[in-house]
Amino acid sequence: MRPGRPRPLKNAIDWASRPWGQNSFDHVPVGVIGASPSGIGTALAQQSLRRVLSFCNARQMTAPEAYTQFRPEVWSDDGSVSDPGLEKILTGYMQEFRDHVERVLTVLPR
Repeated sequence: MRPGRPRPLKNAIDWASRPWGQNSFDHVPVGVIGASPSGIGTALAQQSLRRVLSFCNARQMTAPEAYTQFRPEVWSDDGSVSDPGLEKILTGYMQEFRDHVERVLTVLPR
């Protein structure tokens, strides 16, 4: 495991991917989005996570992608965002993800 990877997330993914052939990600619609102090950090983390999800046969939303910079001052305690540009990105992403989930579950009902 490379430095900088969140170990609790890695452990959760390890547990969910077991047992072989019966993992919790099989045919599940997923989206990957992240934030890091620099734009490159989340891009690398997302690339790594996408490989794992692909191996687990998850149905990934491949577009849009979102690589955001984490700035604590933009987030309030209730989770709202004070930056209109970031809010637009997140809202658009979630709308696309909702559509992705509907498409996947139409073809592969759980």
